[in-house]
Amino acid sequence: MRLRAIVLPVLGSVLSLTLLAAPVGAADEPVEPDPMAGAPAIGTCADMDWDDVMGETATQDVDCERRHTTEVVGVGQLPDDLSWDQRRQVGKAVVAGCAPAWETVTTDDHLLYRRSAYVKFWFMPSQEQREAGARWFRCDLARVKGKQLMSTTGAGLPEVTERRMKRSVQRCMTKDFYGTVCKNKRRLVAWRSKSSFWLSVPAKDSRAEKKVRRVALDRCPEKVRTASFAWSWFTDKNRRWVVVCYEKF
Repeated sequence: MRLRAIVLPVLGSVLSLTLLAAPVGAADEPVEPDPMAGAPAIGTCADMDWDDVMGETATQDVDCERRHTTEVVGVGQLPDDLSWDQRRQVGKAVVAGCAPAWETVTTDDHLLYRRSAYVKFWFMPSQEQREAGARWFRCDLARVKGKQLMSTTGAGLPEVTERRMKRSVQRCMTKDFYGTVCKNKRRLVAWRSKSSFWLSVPAKDSRAEKKVRRVALDRCPEKVRTASFAWSWFTDKNRRWVVVCYEKF
């Protein structure tokens, strides 16, 4: 009986030590990094300015009911065969990945999109998040308003449409020829986009600007309803140009 009384406590002590040791072993097991850790939800808003959107990562998000300038319309994941330091390839992959999300608002018609005040941006995770294994990217949209981004409240972006494009979406130009949303102070808006067309001039052509000017002077008058007109141009898909014709506002 004494022997049994001595043995049982010893067994109980060994059992207790075993139970205590088990969680320690489990904690040592490697944890797979989550590539989407920290990714924002679609519809997330941020209040960024031009300097902010030129950066690699977005600023802190804000409640969409508060003043903001950008909104997340899509979130994607970097392909497995790319690393963040492959900047050129990453840029191409992200733009291709963001295109479907952007085009839910801007449409896939690039001529129509360039008549809108929308600007497309994308952002990668922070350096700390990337080092922890994050591989997501966010696709944002904003609208220009002169030298700034347009501020708004409330989630949801108005879509670009062919007929009666809303003034809160339509692209205009100021008297100083800055792109701006048409919904701006009347005294600041001088030109309103009316039409656009493709022009096949290589983007690296040293005389590209002169060629665009010559074609715009020739073709824009027939595409606007006012005697005075203006134009702007953008390099776009397949290294072609989009020329936008503006009529007097």
